[in-house]
Amino acid sequence: MVKYGLLTLLLFGSFFVFAQEEADEENLIQRKIETIAELLGEGDENLDYNTLLDDLLYFSHHPININSTTPNELAQLPMLDDIAIANLMSHIDANGKLLNIYELQAVDGFTLSRIRQIEPFLKVSDNPDATSFSFKEMMKEGVHELVLRYQQVLNPQEGYAAIEDSVLEASPNRRYLGDPQKYYVRYRFKYSNRISWGLTMEKDAGEEFFKGSMKQGFDFYSGHLFVSNIGVLRSAALGDFQAQFGQGLVFWSGLAFGKSSDGVSIKRSAQGLRPYTSVDENRFLRGGGTTLKFGKVEITAFGSYKLMDANISTTTDTLTEQEETVSSIFSSGFHRTPGELEDRQSISEAVYGGNVNYRGRRLSIGFTAVGYQYSKNIQRSDDLYNLKEFAGKQNSNYGLDYSYIWKNFHFFGEFALSQNLGFATINGVFMTIDPKVTITAMVRHLQPQYQALYANAVTENSRMNNETGYYLGFNINPFKSWFLNGYFDIFRFPWLRYQVNGMSLGYETIAQLIYRPSKTFEAYFRFRQKNKHLTESSAYTEAPISGIENELRNYYRFNLTYNLNKSIKLKNRIEYSRYKRGDRDVEQGFMIYQDISYKSMGFPLSFSARLAYFDTESYNSRIYVYESDVLYAYSFPSYYYRGMRAYLVLQYKIRKNIDAWFRVSNQFYSDRETIGSSLETVDGKSRTDIKVQLRLKF
Repeated sequence: MVKYGLLTLLLFGSFFVFAQEEADEENLIQRKIETIAELLGEGDENLDYNTLLDDLLYFSHHPININSTTPNELAQLPMLDDIAIANLMSHIDANGKLLNIYELQAVDGFTLSRIRQIEPFLKVSDNPDATSFSFKEMMKEGVHELVLRYQQVLNPQEGYAAIEDSVLEASPNRRYLGDPQKYYVRYRFKYSNRISWGLTMEKDAGEEFFKGSMKQGFDFYSGHLFVSNIGVLRSAALGDFQAQFGQGLVFWSGLAFGKSSDGVSIKRSAQGLRPYTSVDENRFLRGGGTTLKFGKVEITAFGSYKLMDANISTTTDTLTEQEETVSSIFSSGFHRTPGELEDRQSISEAVYGGNVNYRGRRLSIGFTAVGYQYSKNIQRSDDLYNLKEFAGKQNSNYGLDYSYIWKNFHFFGEFALSQNLGFATINGVFMTIDPKVTITAMVRHLQPQYQALYANAVTENSRMNNETGYYLGFNINPFKSWFLNGYFDIFRFPWLRYQVNGMSLGYETIAQLIYRPSKTFEAYFRFRQKNKHLTESSAYTEAPISGIENELRNYYRFNLTYNLNKSIKLKNRIEYSRYKRGDRDVEQGFMIYQDISYKSMGFPLSFSARLAYFDTESYNSRIYVYESDVLYAYSFPSYYYRGMRAYLVLQYKIRKNIDAWFRVSNQFYSDRETIGSSLETVDGKSRTDIKVQLRLKF
């Protein structure tokens, strides 16, 4: 009890400190990252969020000029909905240019809270941004950026330990081929939001480097050239890029915003072609594409060809002829062992398609058609739940999406077909009932036989099929400084799924109460509950056929963020989790942490640090937590079992255009003798990770 009392005193000892510093764009970006990571990836710390937040990072240093912007540009800010954007454009047409950003309060949909949230990304200027392209201006105003990063686990790991040659010969996958260092290099040139080119390279820990299987050096190379908004050329991509259309039912490469504690921001705002600057080795396209704009009509065409990692199986047919088939496509991007190297780039994928879009002020309609072909037949395992999944070498998808604004109602949706006539649709409405009340309702229905390998819509199921769902989100401002938001989502899976041998149901809900009296102080309480059906484990039943049981997760969080002064910021959190499956006992978890960050305009050194304590009864009751990291890197580990975790991130501005980062983190377990599993195992109670990064801008 003394231990918990001291931790609680540490956490809330400075609760009533009065704050005076204004919120900066980094806090807004961090909050967005955390919301995305918690729900999009279920805490997957390997997901790369760079492409999702690239626009926010850019606009934080190059704000959008409200007086010379376009709806497409404003749509890149996820904090703005289409109704607010349309109202802003109409307001400027009727009343002329704005003189001050706080004039936005006269525009429907722009509350003071929203204005403060988007303020770091906007500006008001009488001087319009350049509308014509000039090579001389591009070379003068454009920015080159070079990022170099090194990271490593300092503790010895099983995959790098010495092993006898005879043992390794018998089991070649018992050790990693490379060293434990991870390297990342990124060069990018960017001029306004019009020109971008760059090269990204990465070598994962355990992979060879300039030797053996990787004589070419880095395991992953990605390059791009992207041009936009030059005459009729809306955009053009060469090299690695992304393509996003509609609501994601037909085609949406890469990650996307989905369900979040915000509640109402559920509609996708597709940007068409986008440059790719991340290191996810699978969620991208490689080739080229272009979008031409003729008035309100945009026409897009693109094509991609790349090699992918896959597990290849050899089968023999009735004529004793052997055929290679793909049992699974891998997305980890790891090539550390002979087994992983055997699967590297073992199949090719060709993707081709296009989109025609009419984009008006209040009405938008688009048609998308895509096809893709693989060099080998995809044939998943014989498990019954795979019966309706895609099999073969080729597939195609077609979709019609729409968006219509009428007064304070925004209707949106998409209808889609796959080659086998599988059908899917999403339809929703965003409603501003009152300046203080916003509601989003959405219905989705994806048939079990719908097959779209590049779909990424707002669904519960990771595979874009076999689901019917009903979503209701809300955002309410009942009193000054008080906000209540969240959502309720109920879903049904008519066909079998992995670990579920029958039709199943589920629901998820989040409710969040926020108190934000100023830009510098925020307190919120969040409740999250998720209930899904799973097949009853054979270890807990003697029945010949396993039935269906509930898996229930509850999370309770209290969070404080406040400033001591203009330089020092504190953040405190306490979170409690409960996990229950079937009739088994409840498994509980607890986490508490204290953050401190320091940043001064007149001093070149800034830092952020955390001390956290966690105690969970099992992995099932784990708690995911966002952690500060070096620029363009994101940490979202899970805390489970019993122990403490601490990290320190230092940033030093060496010169005006040269920054250096150092990050060290340590995780200590009081109830474990080893950490991790398989080749990642660390023998001991603690694990230490470091990162060093250098950025040059010129």
